[in-house]
Amino acid sequence: MTEQTIYLCDDDPGVRGALSFLLKQHGFTVVAYGSGPDLLAALDQNPTGMRGVFVLDVRMEPMSGPVVHEQLLERGLGKKHPVIFLSGHGDIPMAVTAMAKGALNFIEKPYTDDLLLPMLREALALEEQWHRGAVRRGFLHSLWESLAPQQRRIARLKSAGDLNKVIAARMNIAERTVEEHWVKVRDKLGVDSAASLATTMAEMRSNGIDTASDDER
Repeated sequence: MTEQTIYLCDDDPGVRGALSFLLKQHGFTVVAYGSGPDLLAALDQNPTGMRGVFVLDVRMEPMSGPVVHEQLLERGLGKKHPVIFLSGHGDIPMAVTAMAKGALNFIEKPYTDDLLLPMLREALALEEQWHRGAVRRGFLHSLWESLAPQQRRIARLKSAGDLNKVIAARMNIAERTVEEHWVKVRDKLGVDSAASLATTMAEMRSNGIDTASDDER
């Protein structure tokens, strides 16, 4: 699995070097970039292989931290990688605005290790939570996609508590056919009862997976 990393972006080489050294001394994996375009170029070359947290200085050239953040949001990373801003006193309104757009937090300069390090650990823990959720959503989506259209409808009706004979009448098919499809649904989704099917499908819906059958959309 790809290692969680702190992706630090600061156009001041002194600050970038000192902060990178500090974080590595405390066991963090750090990759530093001197500008927003450099960071975004690296991300575009490996869009699915980056795990971790972005730490962005607010005032950078040629692209400010909030602009970099906007670019991350446009790439659909708002719920994949927490963003923390490093801000000077005069930059606080900009940082607060960025937080309203989904940034996790901001750290005002000069900051202390006691403030910075726990915040980064919290951000990495959140990224791990988001990553596990994304993996789970992908798995559930693949399960649903494995069902044929008729099996999906039977799954919906079974999860609602309908009996096989009722489903057969509603779908105008033989009850034996319903039974055969129900076996396949159980095998594909890894469930052993209508109750466990209902639980799995509720989880699918809570993860944004559309389980509505074609005739119900």
